[in-house]
Amino acid sequence: MILALVFKMRMERLIIRKAIRDDGAAFHELHTASVTTLCRSHYPDRVIAKWIEKRSPGGYLAGIDRDEMFVCEQGGKIVGFGHAVPGEIVGIFVHPDYAAQGIGSAMVSHALHLAKQGHQGPIKLIATLNAQLFYEKLGFVTVKKFDVQRNDIAIPVAEMISKA
Repeated sequence: MILALVFKMRMERLIIRKAIRDDGAAFHELHTASVTTLCRSHYPDRVIAKWIEKRSPGGYLAGIDRDEMFVCEQGGKIVGFGHAVPGEIVGIFVHPDYAAQGIGSAMVSHALHLAKQGHQGPIKLIATLNAQLFYEKLGFVTVKKFDVQRNDIAIPVAEMISKA
């Protein structure tokens, strides 16, 4: 079930594969760790706590069932996951222990490939403020900033599009 995207990183291969239903629990754990750790530089703790309070492993199943989600593994461990649909990267999440090692860039590359399937024009994504610079370095530009509502709290984000 490997999607033919393998990267060499720190002597261990990085494997990106299609997500399966059994990945939901790992996604939930990784997503929570990523948001609570990596977003802390740009969002207060009370916002983060409210943001993630109603998440559950079952929340990922619809995207998995539609074949929109993928897993990034290194050394047999899930270190990230992503979600892409035609025209949009819905999300990229890297476990904080593996941040700044090229994993996010590899996943964005894979997500762009998926998002371009059946779509002409720029690819859209909604970035958290802490991830905005990361996406800019990968060629995305900010088109607007706004708040999304999660569990009765406003979370500032940036809408970005790919340059090509």
